[in-house]
Amino acid sequence: MRLRNWYDLEVNSDRSEKVRYSCADVPYGFFKGRHSAYANNSMPAHWHEDIEILVPAMGELIYNINGKLVRVRTGEGIIINSRRIHSSQTEDLRECYYYVLIFHPMLLCISKEVEQQLVHPFLNSSFDYILLQKGVEWQENILNWFMLMDRKRNDKTAKSAIAGMINLIWSEVAENVAPDEKPQTERSQLTAMKAMIAYIDGHYAEKISLDDIAAAGFVSKRTCGNMFERFLFTPPMKYLNEYRLKRSIELLRGTNMTVTEIGLACGFSGASYYAESFRRELGISPSEYRRSLSDEGHEQAVLELNDVLSQSDNARSR
Repeated sequence: MRLRNWYDLEVNSDRSEKVRYSCADVPYGFFKGRHSAYANNSMPAHWHEDIEILVPAMGELIYNINGKLVRVRTGEGIIINSRRIHSSQTEDLRECYYYVLIFHPMLLCISKEVEQQLVHPFLNSSFDYILLQKGVEWQENILNWFMLMDRKRNDKTAKSAIAGMINLIWSEVAENVAPDEKPQTERSQLTAMKAMIAYIDGHYAEKISLDDIAAAGFVSKRTCGNMFERFLFTPPMKYLNEYRLKRSIELLRGTNMTVTEIGLACGFSGASYYAESFRRELGISPSEYRRSLSDEGHEQAVLELNDVLSQSDNARSR
């Protein structure tokens, strides 16, 4: 099993993730990862058609799912429904090691009847997520099957076994969660929100205004501001500035461009404003950040992650 690193979260212009699966013929992916691998220890807002299940192995995460904050602790888990805008962070930049499963809903559609009765009603309902906790029998069943996947991942029958356990997990959801229809207004807001995020992704290097962002979603400036506050807990222009900083971090990590070139390429009006914004958010300058990067440090982090997850695996097996 490979590590899911910060650069693995590839997104399209509408912030939909370019999902990678563990194998080509079965649409699921099972990964281990560390949250600090994301720039500034913050997983950026994105969405995907796939259903996602995440279980922290050590530490905890704070998720923002369609504007709802939820904390996921060690020993708990979370199921995120298809097409929900979500992001995550850790408190005080603390580390979190986790397991994550993503799978396409088509994996559940073993028949037309199952698709119509047990899959589509849930995907189109107001259910955004389920927090999985110990003490609730059906949720504990899901957590147990989830961790069994990790132990089965190297078996010869891994693909069929994991596909089977995914369907067992979904059967628990279908038996214990009553789907209801998502209001039309919420669907419209999600469509507008995705359009505005896509606009920022496609035009962040340009000089853009709040009017431009709102126009991309066909909403007023006031509505635009309210929607960003609801779904992303940040004003539109602050989101734009943070998005520019995150893109600049990618260039600091992966190119030999100068700091001035990176600032201009990411939409900042000049090197001094870029450096000021960078220091305000990260506490150091772009140049200092670049100097702090080293291959040795990254390799050590990977080794530490493997050690922590191995200890967790051993503890469960005892």
